[in-house]
Amino acid sequence: MMHVDMLPGFEDEQPKKAPIRYSWRGRHMNVSKEMGAAVWRKDSGYDRNDRDVLGYYIFNSGEKAARLEKTFDEIGQDLGMNPRQVSKSIKKLHAGGFLLEAGTMARVQLYRLNGRFGYDGSAEDQVKAVADMRHPVIPAPMPESASKSRPSKEGK
Repeated sequence: MMHVDMLPGFEDEQPKKAPIRYSWRGRHMNVSKEMGAAVWRKDSGYDRNDRDVLGYYIFNSGEKAARLEKTFDEIGQDLGMNPRQVSKSIKKLHAGGFLLEAGTMARVQLYRLNGRFGYDGSAEDQVKAVADMRHPVIPAPMPESASKSRPSKEGK
């Protein structure tokens, strides 16, 4: 057996290649098919409006765990929903862990998609991003504001 020393510049280590984007048209996102299918079942506790809003976040969120910088009015206009319906769905999706609070913009609470459900970025970045994110839940829990009991009218 013969040992050959490599000439400088011909070492075994290959230069790192730039990541190749898998895209024929636009960006792609990694979404949990199992959780998605569960959300779309009729017994999930999430209704059509909730699914429309969740889909809106999937297809309109920025790269990695970027927040969606749109008001409930803007989302409602795009989806054909009134802002109150959007707010109700966002509260339910937040309570269920699919949307996470992501700061404010001009006194408007903004949200981002939970990276444990959907993520636009590399697998390595996703693992780092979700380290402190809670797990989404199905069936849908009641949002805090909806679970507060109202005073009874019987006592009057």
